[in-house]
Amino acid sequence: MEPEEQRVRFLDLLQPIERDLENYSRRMVCDRRDFEDALQNAVLRAFRAFDRYREGASFRAWMFKILTNEIFAINRKRGRVGHAEIAVELEEMEQFTGLEFASDATLSWDSLADALDEELLAALQTLNQSERAVLLMRGIGDLRYREISECLGIPLGSVTGNLSRARQKMRAAILRSQKRSLL
Repeated sequence: MEPEEQRVRFLDLLQPIERDLENYSRRMVCDRRDFEDALQNAVLRAFRAFDRYREGASFRAWMFKILTNEIFAINRKRGRVGHAEIAVELEEMEQFTGLEFASDATLSWDSLADALDEELLAALQTLNQSERAVLLMRGIGDLRYREISECLGIPLGSVTGNLSRARQKMRAAILRSQKRSLL
């Protein structure tokens, strides 16, 4: 394939998944300022290796694998690999969400949706790197379990275990948020 044809083919495959890759990168990097670097480095790396991409293979899975490796490298470089889950009381949580929960008032739908988004993002950050990667590859990337296994280089059982734990933690965060909204 000629270089110009290769460039056009690569961009044709990349364009439909750009937004998913960006969302995944934003949620996976430990420092939000690094998401663009991770994404740009991954796209550049993929373009340089595009001659090794097998036509008919899942381009989406291939790109997520490259991006995940880049994100893990950036997170390791910054020394931020894992996150610990910390129990937080309602009063402490208010300082993170910026909302004040009044016992005599009901939150509007908009403020509840805003709070839930912030709380879900905070809950997402409590997941360890593997749980977060598996959850986001499945949710944002719409990758099959086998594709996730190949992207991360982990057994299929680890994918299902990480996904199960991540979903349980996120469900718990949603339930905590719903209980707080009733206060």
